[in-house]
Amino acid sequence: MTKQKFEVQRHLELVYVARQNGDIPQPGPDEVLLQMVACGICGADIRVMTGNKVASGEAGCYTTLGHEGVGRVVAMGKNVSTWQLGDYAVILPHVHRCVQDITCLASHINPVCIGNGHTLHMGWDIDGCFTDFMVVSTANLVRVTQRQRRLAAKQAPVLREAIFALVEPMLCTLSAYEIMKTHLHDNLPVGRALVIGCGPIGILHSLTLLERGFEVWITDVVQKRVELAQWCLDQRVRSFDPLKQNMAFDLAMVTASSAAAIQTGEMFVRKGGIVYLFAGLNTADRSAMDKDDMFLYEPVHRKAQSIHTTLRLVREERSILYLGHSGYYEKLAPQAIAAVAANAAALDRAITGVIPGFTSAHIVSRLPGGVDWKTPDDSPAVVSVLKGANLLARHCKLLVLASAENH
Repeated sequence: MTKQKFEVQRHLELVYVARQNGDIPQPGPDEVLLQMVACGICGADIRVMTGNKVASGEAGCYTTLGHEGVGRVVAMGKNVSTWQLGDYAVILPHVHRCVQDITCLASHINPVCIGNGHTLHMGWDIDGCFTDFMVVSTANLVRVTQRQRRLAAKQAPVLREAIFALVEPMLCTLSAYEIMKTHLHDNLPVGRALVIGCGPIGILHSLTLLERGFEVWITDVVQKRVELAQWCLDQRVRSFDPLKQNMAFDLAMVTASSAAAIQTGEMFVRKGGIVYLFAGLNTADRSAMDKDDMFLYEPVHRKAQSIHTTLRLVREERSILYLGHSGYYEKLAPQAIAAVAANAAALDRAITGVIPGFTSAHIVSRLPGGVDWKTPDDSPAVVSVLKGANLLARHCKLLVLASAENH
């Protein structure tokens, strides 16, 4: 198979779209070759590129970015018997490290081994999915069934299988409730939840909390994002203004990467409630909070640790259970695929813009009455987004579709 392919690469802190000509790489014995359908742009990708998140990997290496991908099987290695040509697969981006000084006893990927550095992350440490064709080990693939594809296509008839690019963030979201279930001995009481941050992860948490019977309130420093999230969720969540309203929440789910977001959660969670640190802090906030506060917030998020403490807040002392994690429980992947299929209509609304190919300078708006966006110099839109182009007020989730000429 000889075709032209494009991929988004990082090298020496530069980000660009590279064109590769020649033979498409062939899978090894236990691998498959995927023709990518869609890749999601994650906020963590942007934070790495803008210096607000530390990622390992050698700066001098050419690394293909991206870790939220869905593709179609177009070739298989000789030992592969459980996949067929034409199957659709979601990529799980973490792989166990194979080095002598790291011993991970986990049989399956989970937040503890991820947080303790026992894995390599596609898109940062090793090549990821921002490419037209990708060779992947079958250990990192989960099948999307025909029934799930039909369900998604019925609710999202334009995006269809592309909607499953949201499986990895959905998997990370569901993993938070698995951690809460473990720490609370399977007794997470239904109550009132505040989701802090109205980006894609905030929407996923809102959906998950609604399905668990919570009364969900949302807040964001950008009011337009609150309104957009309410529209995506069909007005099933309420807007909370920390400056004008005062109420107590059983759970504060922090999906924004700022110290102010954590402080909002601490202020409005009830006594004995949970502040869940889902997002890692930006570099400046992490340095400030680690220096000034009684414990380090980042390890709670990174290493799936828990801390139960009492803080002296503005008006009172309040006991708070802090939980958090980074990554996912691999075992929940089938559940995450089912959740994306079941909620495809809401997620279809949350995907507010599509970049039609890695070389495209356009973001095609999917909002009612929305206006397409174009880079000023005709450079690839995916590169501008990764470099931090400020589109927060006009977009929620962005997808990159594989290049049209490869279809």
